Amino acid sequence: MDDEAETYKLWKIRKTIMQLCHDRGYLVTQDELDETLEMFKEKYGSAPSQKRPARSDLIVLVAHNDDPTNQLFVFFPEDPKIGIKTIKQYCQRMQEENITRAIIVVQSGMTPSAKQALVEMAPKYMLEQFME
Repeated sequence: MDDEAETYKLWKIRKTIMQLCHDRGYLVTQDELDETLEMFKEKYGSAPSQKRPARSDLIVLVAHNDDPTNQLFVFFPEDPKIGIKTIKQYCQRMQEENITRAIIVVQSGMTPSAKQALVEMAPKYMLEQFME
């Protein structure tokens, strides 16, 4: 996929995620909801093939309107298919920052062992998987 199409796709995914977070009651600014493709390119770059933006640049952390301690991470893994190693890295980061909820936006799915790891971590950690 060329950089222009990939940049558009990443912008659209991030825009959708921001709307999803907003709809779930998390604090998302109007600027983030209204971000245009041009604003996205200025902030993150328009050359995904050169890691501008890298998917890790798009990670989101939002707090809930009713309870600021109820926070949610949104991860954008670089690997097309997510394995257990990536899940463990995300869980470690969640542990370090005392966050129990996350969304993982995957490119082409997860390995069976990674899916099993998500099941085993519930109810302590709630990780949801979304396909981009």
